[in-house]
Amino acid sequence: MGGKVSKKNRQLLTIIGLCVLLIALIIVFFVATKHKDNSEKKEEAENNIELYSIKESDIAELHFKNSTAELTFVKNKNKWVLKDDTKYSLEQSKVETLVSDVKKMSATSEVTSDCTDLSQYGLKEPALQVDITDKDGNKKTLTAGDESVAGEGRYAYIDNDTKKVYMVESAFTSDFETTKKELKAEATAAPTATSAK
Repeated sequence: MGGKVSKKNRQLLTIIGLCVLLIALIIVFFVATKHKDNSEKKEEAENNIELYSIKESDIAELHFKNSTAELTFVKNKNKWVLKDDTKYSLEQSKVETLVSDVKKMSATSEVTSDCTDLSQYGLKEPALQVDITDKDGNKKTLTAGDESVAGEGRYAYIDNDTKKVYMVESAFTSDFETTKKELKAEATAAPTATSAK
């Protein structure tokens, strides 16, 4: 009978040992995966080319032109207003998103350093042009053209350097597919007689 108990104990110890081993393997797998992800992100960040960087609080003016709209925003007492229509009520969070999108820009790669035909990248008639001006009057211009066929991003150049064409991530451009009407602040409903009571 004692032998049977001993056998059961051995089986139990074997099961416990296998469970411990399995847990250890799972931990090793997750640690290795996380390390790989971090390494890939670090490598990607190191390979990125910083095109410009402006402190968000220093941005005083933002101008953009897309296929349907051309708008200029200026900072007035910590509030964004339209330069040519300061009374127009803007949804501040939407303008702040636009500013945040372009306060700094990095390229995933340099496509060419000697571009002779902007049209092949959709940059002769660009999909988007953004001008960012800081409090000291320094300006940066981002011109974005077509998306790459492979979906890697969007072709772009900085300032007037049309020779150098870069590949930038295209996600931010969707925020700029907007109009003056879409940026208007929603009117706050006036309190009714019932709610006033």
